[in-house]
Amino acid sequence: MNAEYPARGQTRSGAASRVAAPAMAMIVVSGIGIVLAIVTIMLRALGIGLGGMAGGDERIAQYFSGTIGIMTSLIGIAVGGFIIYGAMKMKDLSNYGLALASTILVMIPCLSPCCFLGIPIGIWALVVLLGQDVKSAFTG
Repeated sequence: MNAEYPARGQTRSGAASRVAAPAMAMIVVSGIGIVLAIVTIMLRALGIGLGGMAGGDERIAQYFSGTIGIMTSLIGIAVGGFIIYGAMKMKDLSNYGLALASTILVMIPCLSPCCFLGIPIGIWALVVLLGQDVKSAFTG
């Protein structure tokens, strides 16, 4: 066998080791975001929220403290769950499109959980996913 072209199993195991760390980082960041969204829902349900905002427009605080605020947190939980699912598929090398979509979602500020942590982690995952050896190792 030529050293330039490793066997399929070696390529797959090498790709799996390359995606493992960014996938786990995406799972951790999304898990933190989901926990924060659940806490936010509980606080909003109790009426604790942006009401103490000093010097701001009270209408905006009321708008995001009630039902709309709970709905945005629920959307955040759903997005976080999707990112975790995509990161698990990324770790298993089983669905390239889903892994790529969740990587892009984790980088979008205010949509993904922990937006400032998601940007560097998403860039890291994207660089790994766009590598030709990793891309060819995916099964779907």
